[in-house]
Amino acid sequence: MTGPGEGKIEIRIKLFIDGRNIPCTAYIHVRGYSRATVTHLDLEGFTAKSNESRVPAVVVGGINEVTVILMRDIEIDGISGRKLKIKGISLLSKGKKSGAYVGIKEGGIYIGFRKEIIEKLEEIARKLRPDLFSSGGADISTFIER
Repeated sequence: MTGPGEGKIEIRIKLFIDGRNIPCTAYIHVRGYSRATVTHLDLEGFTAKSNESRVPAVVVGGINEVTVILMRDIEIDGISGRKLKIKGISLLSKGKKSGAYVGIKEGGIYIGFRKEIIEKLEEIARKLRPDLFSSGGADISTFIER
């Protein structure tokens, strides 16, 4: 799902592909809302292309940033590369690594993470929108697009 929606929490980050800034809107998309089966990061507002719908990646932690190194090139707004930098969010301690994948969707990308990063995303989401977690999850109506 692209754009704002129930269970999508907008966050302020800066996205770079191979050092070039890509203006975008970013969301933590919480599991159980707007058809999300797992909590993930949505980065939207640009055109993305790849030969595959999902590209495996390694995430490396930094100080208030993460670097996502893809196994194959993707193209974002005409810039091709394998290295995404997301500044403004701390998901792993500096130098720590984890697996992930980057999915291509209409209007942007999504990044699926391993459990330790999903837990960190949910911790951030819980601080920003505790109401999304008060009932233990969404009911079936949140899976239906309105």
